[in-house]
Amino acid sequence: MDTVNEDYWYNQWHLDFELHLRLGVKDVKSIKKDEKVSIYADTDSLFVSFEPAINNCEWKDIVIKRIDDISEDFMFLEHRQDTKINNTNCIGYFKNVDDLKDSLNIKKPKILIIDGFYCKNRAFNSEDFQKIIEGIEIRWNWDNELDFIQGIDKFRFGGYFKDRLDAYANSYGIENKEDFELERISESILNISKKKYIQNIVYEDGILYDRMTYIFPKGVELIRSSTPLFAREKIIDIVKYLFSHPDDFNIKELLKLVKKLRLEFELVDIDDISMQSSCSNYSIKVLNDKERLEFVSGAHFGVKSAAYYNYLLNKNRELQSKYEFIKSGKIKYYYCKNNKINDIFAFIRGSYPMEFGPEVDYDEQFSKAILSPINSIIKPLGMPEINKRLRVVMDIFG
Repeated sequence: MDTVNEDYWYNQWHLDFELHLRLGVKDVKSIKKDEKVSIYADTDSLFVSFEPAINNCEWKDIVIKRIDDISEDFMFLEHRQDTKINNTNCIGYFKNVDDLKDSLNIKKPKILIIDGFYCKNRAFNSEDFQKIIEGIEIRWNWDNELDFIQGIDKFRFGGYFKDRLDAYANSYGIENKEDFELERISESILNISKKKYIQNIVYEDGILYDRMTYIFPKGVELIRSSTPLFAREKIIDIVKYLFSHPDDFNIKELLKLVKKLRLEFELVDIDDISMQSSCSNYSIKVLNDKERLEFVSGAHFGVKSAAYYNYLLNKNRELQSKYEFIKSGKIKYYYCKNNKINDIFAFIRGSYPMEFGPEVDYDEQFSKAILSPINSIIKPLGMPEINKRLRVVMDIFG
């Protein structure tokens, strides 16, 4: 599918006059091979870039720009905009399919101008409505990239991929059982590494989303169950900054945001900045949590940090009626400023023991909870790493 996709855009797109006519696009240019059309391919999916097609033809509001020149009766079905029409040949302006349908049952125009929003609309594409508009010239108007992409898929891509899959299967003498459909449209994607990316989704499975309201991370640190609540929200804010400044993001502005987060970090409840893990096989892994801390070799950090909590609770008998000992289950943990006994301290979620909890190493905790996932996102973008001192680490050889 990667090969098929590139073949269409580089070799067929500018010669696909049938599609140009159906879409109503003008001045279509060939796409150069240094313009990426396949962004990322995996086992069963392909990320296609429609940006080269958008940039290599005239497509936006072509019909509206020339609407005053239409010399025959026409009707206009529009969704997002409210176009002012001075042409007296316009015999109907509608904002939904049902009202247009009622009018068409009374009188049919020569031309029907349709907002690209409706290209995959169920009511518009119903068999009943298609019979009503049979014989009427359809002119599509595209006022945004999302609708234009949907139009390309409807009038070419959906069938194109199916044809190519059928031909591929037929070359081996077998029936094609695969399908390749437009699943979602992202305004932009942050590709971190293989199987790790973040999408700013504006369309998925027939549902439209406003910009920046659906940030979907795949295999990226910010969605791990261990990530603190505060960190999740703030990392998403950083991601939104990058998505909002695709052409002018810079390390100076990013550092300002990170430094502001660092100030907030120490003011937040410890429960909200602590990471999450689990503790299991405590009785097997912990040899002593009373006089001193002793573990079997290879004990998990979650067990060690829980043992540190139990050790300190054993030292504070008067608090044993207030706090429970940890034996197993989910825990919260953070890095300690004084790590002579243990470098990580755990506690039961929602029950932080302020009486004996060790001092938090906010620098290390911020580094693990916030900086690490941020650096994993910005480094693939060519930005320098941010260290614990909130300075950038420049590669002198880069």
